[in-house]
Amino acid sequence: MERPIILLAVDGEAESYLDALRRAGFAPVLADPANPVAADLAVIDCDLDANLVTALVASLNGDTKVPTILLVGEGTELPKGIGSAVDEIALKPLLSEALVYRLQALLIRSGRHLPVESGEWATDEELSTAQVAGEGHVISVFAPKGGVGKTTVSVNVAVALRQQTRAEVLLFDADVGVGNVTSVLDVPYKLGLADLADSPPEEWSDAAFEQAVSIHAASGVKVLTWGTDPAQSERVSVDLLLAALRWARNHHSYVIVDNHPGYDDRTMAMLTVANEIFLVVTPEVGAIKNSSQFLELARELGLAGVVRVIVNRANHGISLEDMSNSLGLPIAASVVSNGPKAVIASNEGLPLVTKFPREKISDDLHQVARLISQPDGVPITESSAGLRRWWTRLGTRTSQA
Repeated sequence: MERPIILLAVDGEAESYLDALRRAGFAPVLADPANPVAADLAVIDCDLDANLVTALVASLNGDTKVPTILLVGEGTELPKGIGSAVDEIALKPLLSEALVYRLQALLIRSGRHLPVESGEWATDEELSTAQVAGEGHVISVFAPKGGVGKTTVSVNVAVALRQQTRAEVLLFDADVGVGNVTSVLDVPYKLGLADLADSPPEEWSDAAFEQAVSIHAASGVKVLTWGTDPAQSERVSVDLLLAALRWARNHHSYVIVDNHPGYDDRTMAMLTVANEIFLVVTPEVGAIKNSSQFLELARELGLAGVVRVIVNRANHGISLEDMSNSLGLPIAASVVSNGPKAVIASNEGLPLVTKFPREKISDDLHQVARLISQPDGVPITESSAGLRRWWTRLGTRTSQA
């Protein structure tokens, strides 16, 4: 099986991109208009000569449009006619690791298999029968610091979203090695992704993932977890997590991902392929500092435009206005503190929104869910507003997934 070919046209030194793409299982090829190649994906720097960019894009618009990542700077003017529904915008500078994640995300969206270092790749026959990736909305809930209530927010937002929409909602526990949403939400444990780790990728089928799903009977929320034994956590690879997320997106309207509070490859992959990132932070100096550091990384990776800041325990400590100023983003939603009620609900394996539906904390958690179910009221961040002009010109939404 051949590695997927990535057509690469960048302004400046390309060696770091080439090395990273090769390590990830891709076959990068530097663009040469005189010798066009048949590529699976493309990366084009729109600050190159406009005629060159136009020629490269034209060469990719054959019978099947090649999905392309268009690299732009703050003052980049896209040549007329550039951009289609399968293209994405990425703000420069884009780190090589971030480019790899963005290309992996494009593959997931197009329903293709991910390459691995062995160069394994789907055959034409497999691609012709593969299910196209669905339109499920993925929300990655993240906090760079533990103990801020990330899992409580994830569980209750999933249940509240199900109550509000009656749509298919999957709660995906991707806090590998540490978290386990089944300790907060009382669902029968069946299998985890760690139980699938010994199987080859071709056996990571819809049926395999369905077999691992539990259902919270009271709400109808489905739960997929990495496992329960920390000793097995290293067996859960990035490829397995991404395959599970691709399945989840295919079969559910909403996927809430509870992530590990760190920056390993698994977490970064889950963040990069999300439609939205809910950054959970508490009004404390340490939590704000860690969140500010994450936002700096998010800006480098081109993810800042999809981050929504959720303040937990918002009625204590630093004010929301001061937090917004420190983070450089508006506060999308806030959740008051109610430790005793949260402990009672957790000990009983019940969501706060169903155990104490009339409490202010439950109202606040429902409001967080409405950022997803009723997105019109979501504030636009400064960084995303700067890119919104490109999105409207392209007639499509720039996504990280």
